[in-house]
Amino acid sequence: MKEIGFYDYLIGAATVLPWAIVIWKAYKPKKGWQEVFGIILALVFGWLSTDLILRLHPIFWPEADFSPKKKVSLLTQTAHMAFIQAGITEETFKIFFIMILSFVFGYDRKTKLFSPNVVLFGAFVAMGFSFIENTHYIFREPEEKKWNLFIARTIHSSNIHLLINLCFSLFLLKSNFKADDSSKKVTILFGFVLAVLQHGVVDFLLIPGATIGLWISTAMFVGIWVWVVNDWRELIVSIKEVPIKINQTSEITE
Repeated sequence: MKEIGFYDYLIGAATVLPWAIVIWKAYKPKKGWQEVFGIILALVFGWLSTDLILRLHPIFWPEADFSPKKKVSLLTQTAHMAFIQAGITEETFKIFFIMILSFVFGYDRKTKLFSPNVVLFGAFVAMGFSFIENTHYIFREPEEKKWNLFIARTIHSSNIHLLINLCFSLFLLKSNFKADDSSKKVTILFGFVLAVLQHGVVDFLLIPGATIGLWISTAMFVGIWVWVVNDWRELIVSIKEVPIKINQTSEITE
């Protein structure tokens, strides 16, 4: 049986390279050791999360049998794959690693505030995940269909993974504006739940392969992009230009 080779990994890397350039240019890292090392670790953790999911999938759902004998509806199958196998599982692993990186390299324990560089960790964990996932999908595709899948994985899959984890990272920054620890935790938890829902809804629309689902999911991409760009301007650009000053005794409306 043919195994994934260096050329296959190059193709997988090419599916996330455009988005990596977009994030790098938009954020303009200072190239300090924490940011660079954090980005490298984020890519490794993204890779690791994909590998762990592939290995643990049979253990998590040993009885996820959707054969005709079980008479399971197409709707049930799609919902299970979209919200459980993809949404909850993938986002749990990715966000777990994003939180580790954010607390180690992007959190001030004295002020209890997250640094803007948490968006870098979220973005590059997503790209590390997409890199390996896309490599596996494209590798398994027949030669005559590889190019079409390459375009689809670059535009849709890499894009949505990036957007979902950017949204979550921005919620980490939004927690900075909460006055008490419980409100901060609720904000972060909401970011996680939103990530699961975003992932699940998009996959639910895309898995059946219907044109209407593709168009609706594309509209969602556009909407999330607008949301991310607006929050990016408010929480990244403005904060990097003017150091953030938060009154810890009052809650600032987001």
